[in-house]
Amino acid sequence: MSDTDYTVGELRRCLEGISDDTKLSFGGGMTVYRIKQYAGDEVYLEWNEPFAFLDEKFRKNNPHIKVAFVDLNAADFDESGLLGSVDVSIR
Repeated sequence: MSDTDYTVGELRRCLEGISDDTKLSFGGGMTVYRIKQYAGDEVYLEWNEPFAFLDEKFRKNNPHIKVAFVDLNAADFDESGLLGSVDVSIR
């Protein structure tokens, strides 16, 4: 395991003693779509918010940005219902 891995056991220990009815909130307003087990030893949390494509120029100029998510409520869709370009700017 790498230093960035986080296990179910670590999560359980962090949540120990917290009521099952306690609401979980995620930074940035992220909302959980589903939790899926793809491999026997790994569980994947999927978000309702889709990932934005970050082109190579953006990645080169902003190496500290790992991922950007899109709020579909604020996005523009084209006439076919597909999401068009989204401006990702750093403030």
